[in-house]
Amino acid sequence: MTEPVKRKLVCDTCGQEVGQVRRDVVDADYNAITKPPLWNCERCYEQKRARRREGGRDGAGGGSP
Repeated sequence: MTEPVKRKLVCDTCGQEVGQVRRDVVDADYNAITKPPLWNCERCYEQKRARRREGGRDGAGGGSP
């Protein structure tokens, strides 16, 4: 039997290639039509959640965390 090929995924925030990315949609006023999905590596995902807990709007940002 053939092993499935594992793709590297890219974090939309920092650009790092990783094996798994995460997306968190929690804002009450989130509108999927107006916001592109952002997929984050574990580090950027946790930083985004920490900013949200501290009162940041969405923690999405761009570029390097």
